[in-house]
Amino acid sequence: MTNLDTDKTLEHYNVDGETPSDVIHVASENDVCDALINCHANSLSAVPWSGGTRMNIGNIPTRYDVALDLSGLRSNIEHVAGDMTVVCDAGVTIGELETLLRSQGQRLPFNVPFPETATIGGSIASNAPNRLRVMFGGLRDWVIGMRVVLADGTSTKSGGRVVKNVQGYDLHRLHTGAYGTLGVITEVGIKLVPLPKTTRTVAMWFDQIDLAGQGAVEIGHSQLNIECARLFYGGGVAGMVRDLSSDRYMDAGNNLTRSAVLTMVQISGSKASLERQTRELTGLAGTIPALGYEVLDSKSESAAWEYMESTLECTDVDFRARIVSKASDTIRIMDGLRRFCQTHGYDDSFSGMADVGYGTLTISVEKIEDTIANDLASQCIKTSKARDGSALIEKCSVAVKRNIDVFGIDDKVRELMLNMKREYDPNGVLNRGRYAFRI
Repeated sequence: MTNLDTDKTLEHYNVDGETPSDVIHVASENDVCDALINCHANSLSAVPWSGGTRMNIGNIPTRYDVALDLSGLRSNIEHVAGDMTVVCDAGVTIGELETLLRSQGQRLPFNVPFPETATIGGSIASNAPNRLRVMFGGLRDWVIGMRVVLADGTSTKSGGRVVKNVQGYDLHRLHTGAYGTLGVITEVGIKLVPLPKTTRTVAMWFDQIDLAGQGAVEIGHSQLNIECARLFYGGGVAGMVRDLSSDRYMDAGNNLTRSAVLTMVQISGSKASLERQTRELTGLAGTIPALGYEVLDSKSESAAWEYMESTLECTDVDFRARIVSKASDTIRIMDGLRRFCQTHGYDDSFSGMADVGYGTLTISVEKIEDTIANDLASQCIKTSKARDGSALIEKCSVAVKRNIDVFGIDDKVRELMLNMKREYDPNGVLNRGRYAFRI
């Protein structure tokens, strides 16, 4: 365990304008235990850090003494290919794992933004979004075991290293999505899935969001073997369509406005299966009708997905919110929020991305004034609650954070969550004030 890394200043660990007075770099679980024992004994508050890709999420810390840098916690990776499991330290990056597993014909059942930087521990602690949810569900469904250091420095373990495990309670589910407020994840065991034989993406584009929504509903109800399916609005849609358009669609590609909608559906299977599924999707594109479509394979497929997702996940935006609702409501919610931004003069800055058939939506606004951003955040939370969903304001200014709880969780669970915090971290050692209800 070491103190401040000379390559990273204290300012590097700034969270919402708050800077720690010290940084502790750890390389083992024992280091984490020692660090938290010290924080607990001296009434210090620590914020766990790793890849840093999702550190913008959370309320303003009410106290921040120590940054606990977990990026050095990455020496152990145990891949048991025959059992289709991997156990690794929390600081291992998603990209590193993907490279290792790909060589054995296996993969993680999730795909998170910025894999070269994002770590397995941070992704699970923040329940990171991933585009494979329509096929595999959320991250918590694939965690089979976990080691966690509690706020007082106690090391704990739940689950195990094999899929058929019945040891104790699934406490690792508690720490998935808890944002490091109940304990620091040091090791994770994950169930793996095989790499698909082949994949293909059908991209179709529209000039009306209601037509795109109609197509999304039909895709969601289809029997296709869908790896992922997303609907994109704004951002780089018009530019992507121009790149995708062949000669038969050049007029449509060149004439699309910023209000264009692009739906991308990735399918997997054998060669014969892909041909059948492709015919079904292109037939659907003609029935709705779409302005045009393109079938993407290999490198063109990967490049298209990377480009479109980067426009929504980029860090250079003033506002980003992620909303979970019924799958049938996502397009309607996105259009309502788009109209809100249009009313206030921000239509040109608005972008949206909906997971077709799953019920998750991400919106972002490139540039927006704090007063309007505050109203938009409230609108996101209000709309999601009205439809029995939830909203997380992932990116906004510190001024907006002072006025809202970015987690937007229903008050019905307030007491339950407060009791959990009191039980696991009564002294507020971990991420004090950053989680829901500012606990």
